[in-house]
Amino acid sequence: MAPTLIYFPVAGRGQLCRLIAKLGGIEDFVEQTSLPEGVTKADCGSGGSVPLLVDGDLKMNESTAIEYYLMSIAPKYADLTPKQKGRDAQFCAIKEDFLSAVCKPLFGGKDKDGINACVDKMLPLIEGILPADGFINGLDFPTVADLAVLNIVEGYMPFGAAYKHGEVDVATRFPKLFAHSEMVKAVEEVATALEATPLKTAAFGM
Repeated sequence: MAPTLIYFPVAGRGQLCRLIAKLGGIEDFVEQTSLPEGVTKADCGSGGSVPLLVDGDLKMNESTAIEYYLMSIAPKYADLTPKQKGRDAQFCAIKEDFLSAVCKPLFGGKDKDGINACVDKMLPLIEGILPADGFINGLDFPTVADLAVLNIVEGYMPFGAAYKHGEVDVATRFPKLFAHSEMVKAVEEVATALEATPLKTAAFGM
């Protein structure tokens, strides 16, 4: 079986997985909303949550672990150094930390103050470790760390929904972060990949 991602058709915890697969050159990657026949969530180690990944006899949960696995099998990233791979892994984890944190005030009544407190804690830290120019790993193409930044700025669920309900203007308040995302998004293959994903899809009344 080809690497198969099981997730909702929203950005959420699945968007970075999609981008890693599409831009990393995993040609047989598949996404669907239901598990393959004969496979249960428990088989993947999940008590009910998604995303899940099935790749032959590998059945797994946890979005960050799935991102790491997809990075490891993506031809595009095969020649990265251990330090570059470490940086990519760091940004995957930061993305997940921010997602988990911002979901609490967002789904807890669309708490504007709570959203802004979370944004003001996390986004300056991300800006602080971005390079002055160019992609994060210093290459002539974006790697997973850059895609994580794009995900944080552009993915509607839950980030964009949080910015909307928190009245957060990312471009104005965090111009370095926004500019980095715009640079990544301007890469032709990234733009093409984004068109085939539910980047801006809203859900859950958001």
